[in-house]
Amino acid sequence: MGMFDTIIIEGLKLKASKEVTSFLKVNNAEFPTEYQTKDLNNALETYRINAKGDVFEDVSKPTGRKVPYELPFKDWPDNRPWLVKIYYNIKYKQCNVLEEQKLVDEVRRVKVKSKLTNTIIMYSYDEIGGRYVSLNYEVKIVEGKVKTIKLLEWEIEDEEKANKRIQNDADWKERISCDIAKRKSFQSTWYYPLLKETYNPFVFFVRIAVQKICSKVINAAYKWHGV
Repeated sequence: MGMFDTIIIEGLKLKASKEVTSFLKVNNAEFPTEYQTKDLNNALETYRINAKGDVFEDVSKPTGRKVPYELPFKDWPDNRPWLVKIYYNIKYKQCNVLEEQKLVDEVRRVKVKSKLTNTIIMYSYDEIGGRYVSLNYEVKIVEGKVKTIKLLEWEIEDEEKANKRIQNDADWKERISCDIAKRKSFQSTWYYPLLKETYNPFVFFVRIAVQKICSKVINAAYKWHGV
């Protein structure tokens, strides 16, 4: 799918086919209000369109304050073997200390009026009543104001296809559950901790050694050929 931006409709009335509106009504579902587009920055940004057709952007603005930098994944459980932990603690100790001491600008998300001028395609793909409903719109925006919105295409997933997809998903989840159960069963054996603290570090350090040797061989070959 790749990167995209999100467009949230806040009160603006969108046209749809009778088939879609009837399907939503039968399933007691609200009309989709969240859409995606790949015609803007593709940076996971959020845009909002209100009932008047005004476009707003969610942007990050500095508050003027400095706050301590928070290390990513700091609170995640570390299940690595103790030798591997020691290796990384020694290798990145100084970097982690500097990161923890670093101060960064505090920012907060605010909604600002957009000056966007563009014609974009926005689309939604929502599961409703066990079937996917897709909607594609062409939106013409001039100086942050929606001028026209045109429904390009729509589709309600075929019921037979939806049932097959649901069954396939259930089968996949069952296989994953079986794999997880086998993994947990293996981890509960008396010898698993021994393997984890011996075999895993062995493979880890052998890999690092092989990578370093290969790197030196490649560098030597470059020097030999005068590259």
